Amino acid sequence: MAGGIFSPLESCSELEKANCHPLVCLLCHEPYQHPCLLDCYHNFCASCLRGRASDGRLRCPLCGHPSVVRGGTGLPPVDRLLQFLVDSSADSEEDVQCANCDRCCTKAELDTMYFCNTCGQPLCAPCREETHRARMFTRHEIVSLSKRTKDIHKKCPLHEEPYIMFSTEKKSMLCINCFRDMQGESRAHCIDIETAYMQGCQRLDQAVMAVKELQTSTREAIVLLKAMIEEVRNSASEEEAAINSLFSRMQEQLSERKKMLLKAVQSQHEEKEKAFKEQLAHLASLLPTLQVHLVTCSAFLSSANKAEFLDLGYQLMERLQRIVKLPHRLRPAQTSKVERAQPAE
Repeated sequence: MAGGIFSPLESCSELEKANCHPLVCLLCHEPYQHPCLLDCYHNFCASCLRGRASDGRLRCPLCGHPSVVRGGTGLPPVDRLLQFLVDSSADSEEDVQCANCDRCCTKAELDTMYFCNTCGQPLCAPCREETHRARMFTRHEIVSLSKRTKDIHKKCPLHEEPYIMFSTEKKSMLCINCFRDMQGESRAHCIDIETAYMQGCQRLDQAVMAVKELQTSTREAIVLLKAMIEEVRNSASEEEAAINSLFSRMQEQLSERKKMLLKAVQSQHEEKEKAFKEQLAHLASLLPTLQVHLVTCSAFLSSANKAEFLDLGYQLMERLQRIVKLPHRLRPAQTSKVERAQPAE
């Protein structure tokens, strides 16, 4: 396929052995820089895809699936979910200093750090107990450092008011002014942030289970296809041996028929093996997508706070549902048996 980074045969083994890190581009093998999402749900850096589009279409370098690109950049849209994880990962690489005692915590100690969303400052474990024990701090929201609420997810950019509600209809967070501006019917679909977060987590768990089931089915299908490729080779070899044995005992006038039978078996062998390999290559390219999205879900749940989850979680759920609903050829379209052709008299 044009622009492919793997050949069909090599892709199966290489992709299975590869450690598909969700934050590393499969083309440049570097951390994502402005990750773009293709229609096949593969991600690549914007710089790795630049210049590959032709006539408004861009073929995936991994599986060859065409994606429609719009605009003058010739690039698919930036994947906000993956960009969020890239940014969160970059934040976790930095040393953090406690705002109270100036104690600097390294990356290995970040799990012991906290963040006061009310004060907007990081706290070490001792300072969390000592400085925020007083009654005046009882209403402060203190979370683990990885769950801190960033400014972009604290306030409504339109009204500069804190988010207090979530619309299950529009899948967006609302401030008090947004809520007041809504029609009466739409207000019925609004719930508080905590409830929305809990419901969203439950729905994401269901979507993850569906992807895990598809992952299991895909792996089983790959094992089956590999076995059938070997079977079709063995079957072809057996048929060739049988034909050779048969024609070795026949008279010279039957030599032409022998050639015809061997040609028919070889044709079936090539046709079946080609079909199995094409299906195997398709499924092999599907596994990284499933693995990456499962790891992405895990990383997203561990790094996103409630507001970030509600901002991006439904996009993730919708993507997982669409991946599961994509047409996946998990069963062989034909048998691995090579039949002995009977030439016309």
